[in-house]
Amino acid sequence: MDKRIVKIEEIKENEIFVDIFLEEIKKIQEIPKMPKCEFLHIGATSTTQVLGEKIVDILVVVENLHEITTFDEKRLNNIGYHRIAHNGIKGVIKYARITDYLTMSYDVILNVVQRDTEVHKDFIKARAVFGDNKLKDDYNLFKNMNKELSFKDYLAQKLIFINEILKRIENND
Repeated sequence: MDKRIVKIEEIKENEIFVDIFLEEIKKIQEIPKMPKCEFLHIGATSTTQVLGEKIVDILVVVENLHEITTFDEKRLNNIGYHRIAHNGIKGVIKYARITDYLTMSYDVILNVVQRDTEVHKDFIKARAVFGDNKLKDDYNLFKNMNKELSFKDYLAQKLIFINEILKRIENND
């Protein structure tokens, strides 16, 4: 079986990714009886002049994570999203728009979190990376150093890096 690879590239412009973000939230908002959500475009495709995977990361904020029921999951399946592993992050339900079922590659990720939880606050804090030149440089260095890793190893290193960045943001380093 082919394995999913990490494909880190420079994101010079992000207009196409902003368009995808807007199209996807429109599709989700049109799902009948879907819980009320707030949507934020996060990750590398939400900005420019960074290294990253060309995957649109969407933070979906709900009032109560338990509102996302099996029924909602089936309706998300109907518009092309499938639940994926959360990779060690508790309090997040992740869905991906799969582009290749053999490698389990995807081009959009929904990160569903409950408003005002620690994980929600961490996602918001992590967005500061792109507004701080030193953090942005460190982010690009991390991406460049880890672009040859297997997908599994990359995810493990990414989690460590995000936790380090969050500590630095909290400590104003």
